[in-house]
Amino acid sequence: MAPAGTSADPTQGAPAGAPPSPLRAGDAPGLADVMDTGEPLVTEIPVGHAPLWAAITPDGRHVYVTNFGTSSISVIDTATRTVITTIAVTNGPWEIVITPDGLRAYVACFGTDSVAVIDTATHSVTSTIPGLNKPLGLTVTPDGSRLYAASLGGDRVDVISTATDTLIASVPLSSGPRGVAVTPDGSQVYVTEEGANTVEVIDTAGHTVIATIEGFLFPRGVAVSPDGQRAYVSEYGGNRLGVIDTVTHSVASTLTGLPIPLGVAVGHNGLLAYVTCDGDDTVAVIDLVRNEVIDTVPGFHAPAWLVITPDDLEVYVVNNGNETVSVLSAPGGGYPNVGPMSGGTPVTLIGEGLRNTTAVRFGCRPAASFTIVNDREIRTVSPLLVSDVSVDVTLGQRTSRTVGRFYYLPDSVLTRISPRSGPLAGGGTLTVTGRGLITTTSVHFGEVAVTPSSVLDDQVTVTVPPTQTAGPVPVTVVTRSNSYGRATYTYVGPPRITSVLPSTGSTSGGDPVLIEGAELAFTQSVTIGGVAAAFGIISPTRIAAVTPPADAPGPATVVVTTTGGTATAPGAFVYA
Repeated sequence: MAPAGTSADPTQGAPAGAPPSPLRAGDAPGLADVMDTGEPLVTEIPVGHAPLWAAITPDGRHVYVTNFGTSSISVIDTATRTVITTIAVTNGPWEIVITPDGLRAYVACFGTDSVAVIDTATHSVTSTIPGLNKPLGLTVTPDGSRLYAASLGGDRVDVISTATDTLIASVPLSSGPRGVAVTPDGSQVYVTEEGANTVEVIDTAGHTVIATIEGFLFPRGVAVSPDGQRAYVSEYGGNRLGVIDTVTHSVASTLTGLPIPLGVAVGHNGLLAYVTCDGDDTVAVIDLVRNEVIDTVPGFHAPAWLVITPDDLEVYVVNNGNETVSVLSAPGGGYPNVGPMSGGTPVTLIGEGLRNTTAVRFGCRPAASFTIVNDREIRTVSPLLVSDVSVDVTLGQRTSRTVGRFYYLPDSVLTRISPRSGPLAGGGTLTVTGRGLITTTSVHFGEVAVTPSSVLDDQVTVTVPPTQTAGPVPVTVVTRSNSYGRATYTYVGPPRITSVLPSTGSTSGGDPVLIEGAELAFTQSVTIGGVAAAFGIISPTRIAAVTPPADAPGPATVVVTTTGGTATAPGAFVYA
């Protein structure tokens, strides 16, 4: 695909129509052993010249593919895996999105500075939205009311009302906006900026940039997890995938070793993500629980973008190099493959030929329950056990097949947190101590989830998120097997001092004084004239202190420091 800039002309690759390529989904260490399902075929569907992007309808029936070279959209029937129609659009179609109701598709037309609107029922262009400047990335809010378009030529994101199909606002950015993705609650839009090597966060209520996240190297694609806690950014300049904590707006971790990653898509169940790697013609499969690459599928042709079916069972990959779309089956196995010894973990089994399943067993014990979703998916619940076991399905009366393994973990124990309080602004490091914490995926401060910065079996560290309200919140540690919350963290507002009585004392020190104010319950130190004073907390509004000796008579500043901040008395204490 073309580099950043105002000129984009993907080069023509090998001729279309290559035969289907049999590819094995591969092992998935850390999730489950792959089910023995044979070799799932990756079907290649011929489309137009220089295909770039794809979008799938909410019902999963159709995939729309942009063909940059032929200025058209190929519509694929996912049941027959064939192109059923081709829609002509204006020059240079790049990205495409489909509204949540599935009624319309929006196409960024790079060559004509516009967005085409397609009626998905008639497969025809119904209108064109002008006023953009070399549009590339598109995303639509979950309620379908607004479309956000990255205008590369104007270094901005344009906001379009889908009710009127008109441009209603523009958000200026730094340099080279490309990918855009909206959070599940519709409150924020993440924008990759290749020219600035940053990711910008836009508040959708005010259409303003509320955060700039640095540290990327030619960021391209971006996708947000279904729970809204993380955003995944492909960095083709750094051969890596950046993981953003959407609470703190910071890079939580980085996955390396991805040769020129371009497209990134996250599964609807939040378990797996897929990344197209143009550098070695592969698709990387990422376990989002363990945050690691678990498989690399070869055999693609300059893969550009990809979309996942609503049931998470198939992935459609756009091959820019040979003008096809490949259909990749999701790797078989059990997701997740760990849980507590007490059982009760919901597990999704993926494989082939599961429709006639009559029993599911975890080792020697039957599953607590199971439901056959379709021929490729079973949803089950783990029973009580205390060891690592194989997961088997019985087909019909006698045939048994091993799906993979399930790992039972001892219940985690949270013994303490440190510190136990802090300022409303957050930002400090909190350490959770306990045991069995090695599979921790998040730490919750009340309703706010934070991705850990480091995880050990006996210790987890996180960055405290900000809040607007002072007071205690429960701290809950979420592991791959359960949730544990036995600690309280208190957000402390900034302290205030209203009076210091008496206000005078001897230079020899030792005089008792009463400091009154607010938010004093978490006082850490008191200084008078820059010298530490002994103190005791009486209440959230009162502190008793003893003056330290002074070198000479005169005024001395009284300062109180709490976990919520620092306060200075309005008047000085006077040494006489």
